[in-house]
Amino acid sequence: MQLGHDAGDKSAGPWEVDVDHTTAKCEDSESILISAKITAPPNTHTNQPKPVEIPIAPDYELVPGLGYYKLHTDVNTWHNAKMICEEEGAHLAVINSEKEAQVLKNLWNKTPPAKITGGTHTDWAWIGFHDLYQEGEFVTIFNETLKSAGYSKFHPSDGKGGTSQNCGLIDRAVQLGDHSCEDKDPFFCEKEI
Repeated sequence: MQLGHDAGDKSAGPWEVDVDHTTAKCEDSESILISAKITAPPNTHTNQPKPVEIPIAPDYELVPGLGYYKLHTDVNTWHNAKMICEEEGAHLAVINSEKEAQVLKNLWNKTPPAKITGGTHTDWAWIGFHDLYQEGEFVTIFNETLKSAGYSKFHPSDGKGGTSQNCGLIDRAVQLGDHSCEDKDPFFCEKEI
């Protein structure tokens, strides 16, 4: 990947590029998802337009003090869910507190299982954590441990990893679990305030 830009001599500093990748193996094939965030230097010239932030997609619910949340009932794989959230100006939800877990639980309670069509599980939804880098070491999509993120309450039968169970979900009782990234499940997106 190469980034080039022509900012001229009035550029106010370096551009920041944050590149992340995840890999997933399924039988004899391996897939790689590469995501990049590019941040331009601050605009110090009043005659130039200000950088545009990606607006939040419709149907997100504002929770004051926390952010915007949406439960997608259209099922998808974990990697596709991650991309869809990013396309909407958000990210897969990362739980940072018991309060935030209750927000997701409330969204679940508004959505009966019958509204989720298809999919592998109707009582689980993808959120933003995985153990794709090291088996059994769960990290958020921002590469912080679940403990340091603020929420690590696993379902008693989950969280033990397994070579085919690498992507994170949450159930209706707001307990964490891990399933195959290729399963198709509903998912939560989040955008901080």
